[in-house]
Amino acid sequence: MKKGFIVFAALVLFFGFGLFIRTGDGFSAAKYTISLGHVEVMDSSTQAAAEKFKELVEKKSKGEIEVFIHPSSELGTGPDMIQMCQMGAMQMGILPAGHMGGIVPEVQIFDIPFLLPGDIWKAAKVMNGPAAQILNQAFEKRGLIALAFFPFSYKQFTANKKVLTPADFKGLKWRTMASPIIIESYKELGASPVSIDYHELYTALQLGMAEGEENPFWTIGEMKFYEVQKYIIESNHGIFVSILVASESWFKGLPRNIQDIIIDASKGLVNYAVKIDQKNDQEWREKIKKIKGTEIVELPPENVALFRKALLPVRDIYVKMVGKSGKEILDAFIEESKKVE
Repeated sequence: MKKGFIVFAALVLFFGFGLFIRTGDGFSAAKYTISLGHVEVMDSSTQAAAEKFKELVEKKSKGEIEVFIHPSSELGTGPDMIQMCQMGAMQMGILPAGHMGGIVPEVQIFDIPFLLPGDIWKAAKVMNGPAAQILNQAFEKRGLIALAFFPFSYKQFTANKKVLTPADFKGLKWRTMASPIIIESYKELGASPVSIDYHELYTALQLGMAEGEENPFWTIGEMKFYEVQKYIIESNHGIFVSILVASESWFKGLPRNIQDIIIDASKGLVNYAVKIDQKNDQEWREKIKKIKGTEIVELPPENVALFRKALLPVRDIYVKMVGKSGKEILDAFIEESKKVE
């Protein structure tokens, strides 16, 4: 989406949608309204988290706040929505960390392979602990506030060939999110990364514009990528991280009691969202196992070790890319991860 159109969409949301719900015409009696956008489909874990957030906020505020959820990139792509939050036009979003790297480079910490603990609940603890408080300073410098971090399941490789070693990636056209560190990760493996929008990925895989990609089982299932990919390599090489983010200018303009309601709802959302997501991910794994034409291959431990070694330089790339703050954030996440292992 071009910058000019982002501005236009933002103005429509701010003036058109905002006035529509506040005019006293019976559509909303709420004193405060929140437009909450995300990129996932209606029956996704992200949508479930958005609905729970809406329930918590509206209940805690006793009707003073009303939340309007916009799923399936209804308001634009992930990067578009981040920019709209920066502008204060879209108040909040639950968006993949991989969509934010171009705006908040430090958030690419979550895209470094094999960095966070192998247990999803330990990862959730680390992601929402002291290290995250340091990371949030980077968000605030860009006019954003990160309210909660969700480890939405481990990512797997999918391709039409068995990619069981780093050498198997050489020359493959590999789809990535618009995250510089993810792009660099696949360059380290010898692949040719191509950044393709999430909702265009099925067609890209079908037409051979991309030969492989990475996602959790629930995404592979919900988007039917298994129809155009023969193999799913269960690698657990990274975590698909989404972030509940808010516009800083909008949030800081709210009364303190309304801010507290949103913060409390955000904190109460992490365990709920992760539990829903884990159930969803495992259910999709079992469904896909039964589908003819697609094979799930568990990556042997010795092969995992090969990928860990091949991708270790990505940590140095992150620090070089982000700078001094990147080193501080990386060290903090490594230290917190050691404490929970």
